[in-house]
Amino acid sequence: MGPVVLFGAFTLRTSLEDLNARSDRDRQEAAALAATLVGRTVSTRGAQLTEISGRDDFRDALTHRDSTRLSNILAPLVSAVPDVATAGVLDSAGTVLARFPADPTAIGQSLATGDYYIGALRTIGVFMGDAVTSRFDPTLSIVTLSLAVREGSDVRGVAILTVRPTALIADLRTLDAPGREFLLIDHRSATIASTAKRPMLSLVDVPARSGSGLAPFDGVPRVFVAAAVGGADWTLYVLDDPALVYAAQATLATELGLPLVGAIVLAGALAALLASAWLLLVRGRDRLAAANVQLVELNEQVQAATRAKSDFLASMSHELRTPLNAVLGFSDVLDEQLRDTLTDRQRRYLKNIRSAGLHLLELINDVLDLSKVEAGRLVLRPEPMTLGDLLEPVVASAAHLASDRGVRFEAPVVPAATALLDPARVRQVLLNLLSNAVKFTSGGGRVSLTVAVDDRSVRFEVTDTGIGIAAEQRGRVFGVFERLHEGRSDAPGTGLGLAITKKLVELHGGSIDFASTEGAGTRFWVDLPDVLVEAAVGPRVLVVEDDPGDAELLVHLARDAGLAVEIAPSAAAALAAIARSAPTAVILDLRLPDRRGEEVLAQLKALPSTAHIPVLVVTVEDDDGRVRLLGADDHVTKPFDRDRVRAWLLRLDGGGIRARAAG
Repeated sequence: MGPVVLFGAFTLRTSLEDLNARSDRDRQEAAALAATLVGRTVSTRGAQLTEISGRDDFRDALTHRDSTRLSNILAPLVSAVPDVATAGVLDSAGTVLARFPADPTAIGQSLATGDYYIGALRTIGVFMGDAVTSRFDPTLSIVTLSLAVREGSDVRGVAILTVRPTALIADLRTLDAPGREFLLIDHRSATIASTAKRPMLSLVDVPARSGSGLAPFDGVPRVFVAAAVGGADWTLYVLDDPALVYAAQATLATELGLPLVGAIVLAGALAALLASAWLLLVRGRDRLAAANVQLVELNEQVQAATRAKSDFLASMSHELRTPLNAVLGFSDVLDEQLRDTLTDRQRRYLKNIRSAGLHLLELINDVLDLSKVEAGRLVLRPEPMTLGDLLEPVVASAAHLASDRGVRFEAPVVPAATALLDPARVRQVLLNLLSNAVKFTSGGGRVSLTVAVDDRSVRFEVTDTGIGIAAEQRGRVFGVFERLHEGRSDAPGTGLGLAITKKLVELHGGSIDFASTEGAGTRFWVDLPDVLVEAAVGPRVLVVEDDPGDAELLVHLARDAGLAVEIAPSAAAALAAIARSAPTAVILDLRLPDRRGEEVLAQLKALPSTAHIPVLVVTVEDDDGRVRLLGADDHVTKPFDRDRVRAWLLRLDGGGIRARAAG
């Protein structure tokens, strides 16, 4: 037992280290997301200030020193925007001309000594001032954005916008965890905003402005991750209470340590029995039979423990696969090395061992899928795909399964339509239904798959002539660990397939139901509403972006430029769209869910028919020159400059594409 105990301790330690790594990644991702959100908000407010300052009516009102018109023009910047406190206009000497919300005491005051006024005169573009207390409202802490309005080299005035720092991170409370604080500081280490009760503008003793680790903040140890805020000399920290981190680890070790060690010891004992079986095979048939009896009993105990600990398997399935792979691997080794010396009974024993191991692996995989769905961690990755491409591997697999059991399989007539859905998960649904239909249909029977489309919806139907489902069992069909065929069929299964199938269908916004007659057969149908889309062809801009918000903004800019647009959320969808009909231009993200954007760019430029297509890379990664070497026109870093993207779109040779969009 010594090696088994050591192996169990090693596995437990590895699991805890992995959990610690995941906790650190969670802080890293939270910091990066929070910094991006804050940076994007500041960038957006700066862009709004630039846009209004460039308007003709604003410049005319500034020329005539028309305070009322200026206030009315500024009002939309403040109204219904929680993070904006005030907007105003100073004349070239720094005197307040207009302010919204209106404050008669502010008009005429000189703000020429403010860093935002001085900074705007020295800066081409938006200047960000230090966080200060508003001189008009002492209870309000603000950050001022300012922009000098110029006519040639002459300054006509200064437009200003004040932002409430506390509102910048209000949305971050949804990312909060117990003991966690989001802290935003400026270049002076002054508190701009905090989800804890820190006084605004109070100085914070911070150990570093980058990296991560354990360090004192104002003398209190905190586990931290630091991230720079784009477009501002600010730093955002994610701070966790180390006591809570250690307590969570201790609780996790207590709750999972003993079951994990028990599972490892059990699997180790199984592997040890397999090694003993190898020795017994050499020594004689009688001793092998006795060992296999023990192995069967132990395997039954493992299955009983697995059913009783389904929640445990869901969270630790990756760790359980490691010893299970050893069981399956050693059974294969025994079969390969002793194949010529084994009796028929011994071969049957090894086959039983492998069959039981594969069944356990299938159960673990099903529990993992089910737990992901129930915990909300399973994310669908929809992409446009023709129904023919979707069903081709499904039909091939079903035909093979049916042929092996002597069942006649009737393939569907597939409509020529394109659907926006997750192909891997829809195929999993259909294969679950088809494999069940084949398993419970006797040789000579029939299984069929049909597909029908109606408006924007699609229906899949799987029909068999198998054993059917009793009426009194109808309410248990989609339950967990329900094996309704026991006593009527010896077909293997985990009892989870239909439960997973129903949840995957519902994730797509669809429904599943069935009709069955015991002894005559069953018909299941799956309805997926609003999934059919028009397959885009002809002149268009192809936006390859998996983030819905960024994709929506890029589509908006392209349509404003008079261009037709198609969205591809993955590399596979992008390549399929290009193969279907070459686009006029491509906007490409580098971080895609299935592979890197550079691969899409390389394939696009490798073909003579598509090498001429202009490509704009829009991504969170900094420009290192690689994408231009691969043939991209330009590289824009997120949060991206909309004017720069708009200018690139307007430069496209878009006669055909704009005519199509207008039509």
